[in-house]
Amino acid sequence: MTPIYAAAGLLILAQILGIYALVTRKADLIFAFTMVVILVAAIVLGGYGVYHRLH
Repeated sequence: MTPIYAAAGLLILAQILGIYALVTRKADLIFAFTMVVILVAAIVLGGYGVYHRLH
């Protein structure tokens, strides 16, 4: 699996988690930190994948 696909998977996971948090009204600090960690991991993996694809 390439880092770009892994980053896309993490973005989808973050969206699903965000929708779950809103529907269940559990959008608290733990969900916020989890979302931030997932999004940062997606950005890092995506950047790593793009960097290696271009070089």
